[in-house]
Formats: sequence, structure tokens, C-alpha cells
Amino acid sequence: MKLQDIFFLALLLFSLRLIPIRRIRHYLVLICSAICVFKFQPVLPIRGLDFSLPIWTILLTICVYGAFSKQNPLKSKTNLIDAAILLGSILLISATRFTEYDNILTASRPPQLSFIVPHLLTGAVFAFILNISAQKENKWQMRICIFLIIAVLIILKTPQLTLIFSRAARSLNGQSTDLALNTDIRWFGFSYIAFRLLSILIDSVKGRKTNIGLGEFFVYVCFPPALSAGPIDRWDRFTKEYSSDAKGDISDDLYSGFGQIALGLFHKFILADALSKMALSSQNAGLFIHKGWAWAALFAYALQIYFDFSGYSEIAIGLGMLFGIHLPKNFDHPYLKPDLTKFWSSWHITLTQWIRSYVFNPLTRSLRGNKNHPLPQWLIILITQLTTMLFIGLWHGVTINFVIWGIWHGFGLFVHQLYSRKTGPWLRSMSTGFRKIYTVCSVFLTIIYVVLGWVWFVVPEFTDAFSFFGRLF
Repeated sequence: MKLQDIFFLALLLFSLRLIPIRRIRHYLVLICSAICVFKFQPVLPIRGLDFSLPIWTILLTICVYGAFSKQNPLKSKTNLIDAAILLGSILLISATRFTEYDNILTASRPPQLSFIVPHLLTGAVFAFILNISAQKENKWQMRICIFLIIAVLIILKTPQLTLIFSRAARSLNGQSTDLALNTDIRWFGFSYIAFRLLSILIDSVKGRKTNIGLGEFFVYVCFPPALSAGPIDRWDRFTKEYSSDAKGDISDDLYSGFGQIALGLFHKFILADALSKMALSSQNAGLFIHKGWAWAALFAYALQIYFDFSGYSEIAIGLGMLFGIHLPKNFDHPYLKPDLTKFWSSWHITLTQWIRSYVFNPLTRSLRGNKNHPLPQWLIILITQLTTMLFIGLWHGVTINFVIWGIWHGFGLFVHQLYSRKTGPWLRSMSTGFRKIYTVCSVFLTIIYVVLGWVWFVVPEFTDAFSFFGRLF
């Protein structure tokens, strides 16, 4: 988000909180959320795509709701109104085409109605079919949704696949396929939207009861402050707080909210931007000759990525507070942690918790539940840690370097867990003074290990990343 977007959202969300009638406030937040889906989508070179993708963010959310909701939408007046508001918002945004402000809410001029209507009809048909199946107590429709969301994630995260889709989209639009790039398809916020959608689908497949309205669900998925980069809140916690009339003390939230926003702005737009001038990047990785400057650039990147991510999370948390929604904390001084396990418990906390809940814990239970062919404990630890961190690595991008980065952290977590089991009793018997020295050394070693791992993260080509390690040592 740009600075003007942040300030506008702060004013808008606080103004919406002051509306005393809950239903009117809900409708306005729903419209605001739908508009932000379009407003924040960046302009794309493929004609009409920067309008199509926000449409499908809205339609996909409606379809997922239809897949798990056992309510007949035709019998729920509330859901019908919410759906009408969402679809009406799309048409209203498209109508700006006929004004002099034809791109005030969108990245480019909205397309003609003949382009939009097929999207809406297709989404409505899919949502209706999925909802009919949900009423029959089937679960196949939720599994299909899970598969499709993961498939879209894989396509968006795999440069070769996005290039293929870019060429196909350009061909359909009559544009030159020779100009296709893998950056042509950028679906704003989909990585985080997908995790929110998947969480409720997986919970529903497991039989967890969900009693939530369409409008509340859409606001959870597309809550403007957390739309692009999290935090990834739990749907049940978010909707409980959103539906509650008691939203805490306004003056406290106002003070804390603006404090969080100011801190986030300082971290993201001052510290992170300043560090980017000297930080390691794919462009300068091959330019360093002196080892000292190579290390300085690498540490500058480590701080830059932290202040960038944590800064936006602080802004999102502050914006949420202004509306009365208390989003979860996402960073907790990760570079000061004495081991890799604590680092990952304090770095992008909501992402780590999501992975732990839906990948690590189910996989661990599955491996330990095999009584006929039990696996050694060390092998279970190795498989679960590697799989979990590989998943996080591939979530950032399906490339060899992200795979190596995931293995780097997965193996590090495996070694630390074995080490901590062996040395736990010895550490507890240490004197207080020696334990402090040991902790300082542990923090230093953890930082070095994490910082070295960032090389695979920031330098996209394997040969370039490997070459940069030679410049460090």
C-alpha cells in the first residue's frame, strides 16, 4: 500500500467504527472491503486482467462460502443482501468507466459490461452448485475448492507456469506473446487470501462447525489492512470480534492504533527503504570483492526484510485497532532469539502457526499413528521439519533456491531439536552467569545461520547464490 492509501484507510476505518447502527456499519465495511480488492491490485500489461483478478477474489470467496455453508442462500435474507452488495460493488466500480475518474478505484480503466457479466454469471453458477452439494452433507465440493486454491497458488508461485499463462492470456486478448513475462500475472494478496480460505475449508472437512454469514466471511478474507501481507488471523477469532458490539475502549484503540501505524511507517518507509540502498540484491550480488562489504550487504538485507515485513504488519495491526479489530502480533524480535525454534516462533508468527496447525501437526500425528511400521523418533522429526520448511519455502516461490532455503531451515530445526534434547539437562544445571554467556553465544550463532540462509532467499539464481557464498568466505 502507498502512504496515501494507509492514511485514507486509517480515516475511513475509524469513521466506520463510529457508526452506531451495526447493520449499516457492516454494509459499509463490506463495500469498503470490495473496493480495496480493486484499489490495491497493481496494473498489469495483459488487457483486462487487473480487473478480472479482483472480480475472482470476490467470486472465489463467495464460491468457497457456498462450498462449506449449509445455509440455502435463497432462504437467507442476510446472505442475499450481502451477495447483492458485493456484486453491486463490482458493477458500481465498473461504472466509473463512464466518468472522468475512470481509474480512481482501479489500476486501469474498467472494461465494458460485456466483459464483466460472464465472470459474474460463471461465479454465481459455481457458488450455487457448491452450495447445493453442501446442503446434502457432501464434502467433495470442499476438497475440490482446496485443490483448486492450491493449484492456483502453485501456478502463481512457479515462474515457468505464470509465463505459460501469460502467453495464453495475451493470445486470447490479441496481444503479442513475444512480450510475455512471468511477472505479468500478479494477483494482489492471493497468497494470504488463499490461506484464509484454506483454513476454513480444512476445518469444515474435518467436521468443525462453522456458523458464519457471507458478509462476515468476506470481511475476514478481504479485511483491507491485512489484505496484502497479513497477519493471517483465525477466522473464528476474527468473526467473533467483528460481530461483537463491544469493541473495546475507543480512546485506547485510537492511541495504540496510531502508535502502531507510526512505528510501522518508521520501520517500513524509513529504515527498510534506507537499508535497501546498501542491502544485498540479485543485481549487486556479483559486484562485491571485499568480504567485509559482502557481509555488510547481507546483514543490511537481513534487517531490511525484517523491517519491511514487520513494518507492514504493525501498520495493519494499527489500522485494525482503529476499527476495533485486534489482529494478532506477527513479529517478536526474532533476531534476538537464542535458537532456530524460537526464531520461527517469533518470525511471521501467524504464518508459522498456520503451517503448524495445518501441515506440521497433521503430518506428525500421521507418522506417529503408524503402529504396524513405526518410524524412529529422529526420522519423524527430520521428515516433519523438512516438509514444513519446504512448504514455507515453496509458498514464497517454486524455485530451486526457495527449496534450498526451506531445506536449510528444516535441517537447522532438526539439528537443534536433537541437540536440545541431549543438552537440556546439562543446560538446566548451569550457573546463572554461565547460562547468560551461553545464551549470548546461542543468539549470535542463530543470527549467523539465519542470515546466511537469506542468500538463497534474495539471490534467485542458484549459481549466483553459490558464488556469493564464495565472496563471504
